[in-house]
Amino acid sequence: MKTASHFTFFGPGRIVISRGSPRGVAGGYKMFKSLAPTAEIMNLPFEDYRPRFLAEVLGQLNPQVVWDQLHALHPGIEPVIQCFEKPPFTTNNFCHRRMVAEWFENHLGHVVDEAEVQVKPPRQPMLV
Repeated sequence: MKTASHFTFFGPGRIVISRGSPRGVAGGYKMFKSLAPTAEIMNLPFEDYRPRFLAEVLGQLNPQVVWDQLHALHPGIEPVIQCFEKPPFTTNNFCHRRMVAEWFENHLGHVVDEAEVQVKPPRQPMLV
């Protein structure tokens, strides 16, 4: 499994774990809302966001079950969980997908790296 921004990875296996996906992103992705932050914590600063996300979202889930569900969404393809934020990450530009990656590593021993940045493919013209 890997993680990526909606704006940096466009390949197969994309799974959106944000509350939504940005306009203009090509299809082919699956949604997995169980890992999305709640509306109540979305705009909190990092020092408040992190403990609440860990307790209120991840603390309610079983990491092995979630790992298996994510892998089942794109059988035979490495899952790439995505949200909006682009690296580099700081306390002002933090990312919940990296918290999910740490959660998998801490609970299951699986290291989940950030996917390599890809150049966005050109848009295909619509056929009428």
